[in-house]
Amino acid sequence: MSKITVELNKKTVSEFYNQVIMCNDLGFPSYGKGEPINKLMREIKKEVKKQRKQDELGWKDFWNFWPLSIVTPIMLLSIILGPLFQ
Repeated sequence: MSKITVELNKKTVSEFYNQVIMCNDLGFPSYGKGEPINKLMREIKKEVKKQRKQDELGWKDFWNFWPLSIVTPIMLLSIILGPLFQ
């Protein structure tokens, strides 16, 4: 198992990110690049951006909408034009 899914509040992640950036700017060694807590913070930020980008694309809306946009008109046309082709 290489991945874990966790739900976090945006405010908590934002506060954590600000604290890590501040400590990194002050030069604390445990918050520098390559340290585990810095990697965790960057990975969380990357996932949040990725999810936000997917939400902006609207793929979820497309998959919920496509039956209405394709199947319904085809069925209506087949009902209307069906008797002509018998």
